[in-house]
Amino acid sequence: MFEEFDAHSQTRILRDDSGVARALSHDRYVRTDARTAQLAAGDYLNRYGELLGLQASQLKQLFAPLAQDPTSDQIEFRLRSEKHQFDLVTMVFSQTYFGLPVWEAGLAVTMKENPLRIVGAQTTQHPDPKVKRPSPDALSRSKAIDLTGLARSLGLDARSAREASFSIDHQRLMIYRYDGAKRTHLSVPAAKRLPALQAAGPGLPLPPVHGSIREGEHYVVTAVYFRFDTSGMEPLHWVALVEIETGSVLLLLPFADSVTGMVFMTDPVTLAGGPLPNAASLVLNPVRSSVTLAGLSPPVNGSQSLSGSNVILTEIEAPTIADPQISNGMSFDFDARSNDFAAVNAYHNCDRFYRLLEDLGFDPPSYLPGTIFPSPVDHRGHADPNDPQGIEINAHCVGNAGGVGIGYTSFALADLGDLNAPIGLACDLRVAMHELFGHGVLFNHVGKANFRFSHSAGDSFATVLNDPGSQAQDRYLSFPWITAAGRRHDRAVAAGFGWSGNIALHPFDPTLDYKGYGNEQILSTTMFRIYQSIGGDSTDIAMKQFAARVVCYLMLTAIGGLDAATNPPAAEYFADALRKADAADWLSEGLSGGAYGKVIRWGFEKQGMYQPNGVSKPNNNVGTPPDVDVYIEDGRGGEYQFQPNHWSCQAIWNRRLNDGGAVHEEPVVGVTNYAYVKVKNRGTQTAVNVTVRAFHCQPSAGLTYPDDWQPMTTAQLPCANVPPNSSAEILVGPFEWVPSQIGHECMFMIVSAFNDPSNIDNFTATDSIAEWRLVPNDNNIGQRNVAPVSATRKLLVAGFDRMSFHVKNPLRKRARMTLTASLPLTLVKRDWRIAFANAGSDAFTLEPGNAREIKMRILPGKDFNPDDFHKEEEPVIRIEARADGILVGGMSYPLVTKAKKAVKTKPQLRGAAKSQKSSKSKR
Repeated sequence: MFEEFDAHSQTRILRDDSGVARALSHDRYVRTDARTAQLAAGDYLNRYGELLGLQASQLKQLFAPLAQDPTSDQIEFRLRSEKHQFDLVTMVFSQTYFGLPVWEAGLAVTMKENPLRIVGAQTTQHPDPKVKRPSPDALSRSKAIDLTGLARSLGLDARSAREASFSIDHQRLMIYRYDGAKRTHLSVPAAKRLPALQAAGPGLPLPPVHGSIREGEHYVVTAVYFRFDTSGMEPLHWVALVEIETGSVLLLLPFADSVTGMVFMTDPVTLAGGPLPNAASLVLNPVRSSVTLAGLSPPVNGSQSLSGSNVILTEIEAPTIADPQISNGMSFDFDARSNDFAAVNAYHNCDRFYRLLEDLGFDPPSYLPGTIFPSPVDHRGHADPNDPQGIEINAHCVGNAGGVGIGYTSFALADLGDLNAPIGLACDLRVAMHELFGHGVLFNHVGKANFRFSHSAGDSFATVLNDPGSQAQDRYLSFPWITAAGRRHDRAVAAGFGWSGNIALHPFDPTLDYKGYGNEQILSTTMFRIYQSIGGDSTDIAMKQFAARVVCYLMLTAIGGLDAATNPPAAEYFADALRKADAADWLSEGLSGGAYGKVIRWGFEKQGMYQPNGVSKPNNNVGTPPDVDVYIEDGRGGEYQFQPNHWSCQAIWNRRLNDGGAVHEEPVVGVTNYAYVKVKNRGTQTAVNVTVRAFHCQPSAGLTYPDDWQPMTTAQLPCANVPPNSSAEILVGPFEWVPSQIGHECMFMIVSAFNDPSNIDNFTATDSIAEWRLVPNDNNIGQRNVAPVSATRKLLVAGFDRMSFHVKNPLRKRARMTLTASLPLTLVKRDWRIAFANAGSDAFTLEPGNAREIKMRILPGKDFNPDDFHKEEEPVIRIEARADGILVGGMSYPLVTKAKKAVKTKPQLRGAAKSQKSSKSKR
């Protein structure tokens, strides 16, 4: 797939390799006067539908119900669902033919509320289906499908057809495009044992299709949702798409995939670096922790069971292993190598899934509308139908009737070495998160256990959630306790794990991508990169935890906007869904949306997505930047590797005279100063219609845009066209401004191009965002909180005696603020220190939005030679401010050993711009 920009409509269009438009996105959201989400979607599709290849005739019955019997209508789109998450609304429309829904085909329009603004659209439509109208006799037979007829189509013998579990849940007519390679979900031969955490899955040996069935053709089918239990998997629900003329099954899909108590808080390797699951209880027991088992139901007749509001332990699959019961007042305290310990972990870990959903702002019953609570869990079951006693390292989540929710979750073993003292896979939190966040969530939104392009996002959830604080020796082993699983989240594009490589282009291929596990590793590598960028690579545990929560929130919001008709057939669709999800305001956290869309795009680009149109595939290349990607250089070349210090941009500087000098000068208070910035373009095309806005504020950390910033006297200047491929810098300035605060005010610049706006360009009058979330995640923005100080003893001491700045709490809650000072090694070795003379010194509490003036002085130590600073890579005194452990800003004070002679150029007229080669001078 490739991306292009339509200048007339200012729309980014994602096209598949055939040139068919698959997604529209708008850097500047599309406003509408419509009063409801349905009307807004209709208005948008009538205005922009042509870009998706839609015809006006196909939109005439957008809000008509799906037909139950064939009509005379041909290609249309009809409303399927309206999905609300935070302030995001997604309207999903089924593609229809004869008024019947086309299987897994449709379009979705995503918008923000209050006011309604369209973020974009996405479509999985079939471009030009041709469907033969069924005969009256076939339609009559389709309405009379019973167990006998279904058994005949499935090829079941008479004995199997009489199984008590065999029953029809419901059925309806649909349109299906036949794909022989995906017809059935057959298990592997019994003699073949799969790697850990790879289940073969249930299947039925279907009879061949009728000779008239042709690959790639569309047929009217009856979707029969039924129950048929196999190999101890009870209950097991399926759907069969039965072609109504011949009775052939074109698709068969099972809805399955893979008080206090002592538990593993996470797997022992993540928690403590080991031991592995083959260790004895004597070694494993010390890694257990005592926790309160949340949500347990009260004891019955003095007996406490593992049954609660979210989860209930139940015997579902073979082998039959009863869950533990304890007397009232006792604790669920068992050895690690025991079925009972596995049971307690099964309850705790699965319950944590539902509680984490709620903690992230999702109401579990609303977000999981097809799931009945409490959800059943079997702590000792099996996933491989060839191994009904569960002597395997596996787990799976099984859908309910119709595959619209979680039916139950089941776990086998974590180790096969000692079956007399077994240790259950339910003890591994990562596995539970994979099953429930991966498959359980998908059942509720797309009606099946898998994405169409990948096994699931389960590995992404498991790896991101368990990275903060992990003690695993290998950070990139996705399941470090179950080493035999072998799945990783650092897969290299060059090794074939790119979005344009053979694996990605052949999802679920039995050789290249068995059951989608290869694509799952490409996805987890991509999502982990995004997590690293927005804080996962921080040394602060609070920042890691925040980043993990953000990535999980974005994935949940993206999945929550999906439907069976819009289940992503390729990773590009999911990347687009994530960027649209980012537009939502995270209301439960009080955070404005729109902070991470550019990071998401970059994360997928680095994994091989967004290749130029016409490039031969498959290939093992990274992707290309957007056509235009203007940026202010902050040391990352316009990319988004994690950067803890976002306030020291050297591409912004001040001059006391309008002389075009390229060396930064400390601003003079009360008189006109002149600010400059250099702009580059990472994109592949020249950037045109570029402007730069300039702001300043008092010396501060923990700032919020736009609340704390005021425009410079020269608030905005045009910029000359910016060449592509970072080949040159464009100087913009001077921006006239009058500093009013002693101590070096902060400077803030925003560059925007016609087809590369800044993230803040979609903000309304009521939106605001903290600098620590805004600046490092939008390369259009640069910030400089830098005040040079003298490197001589006398002037350094004198300079800090008058140095102060403000610290603000940008969080939406009361926060514990802490200050950390770091000094160059030259000063550290000589016992120099920074002291804070303000109330609370370096630790105090602030209410949300409140600030405190920080007064500093430097405590001198032994003498030093200023020339020693030349030996250091970065001779800077840095003050970092944290709110509840999250780095929210800071101030930098580079030590200047001698005055630099200004590099003068011809003074610029206001608003002019000139091209310069990249400067190597340090400012």
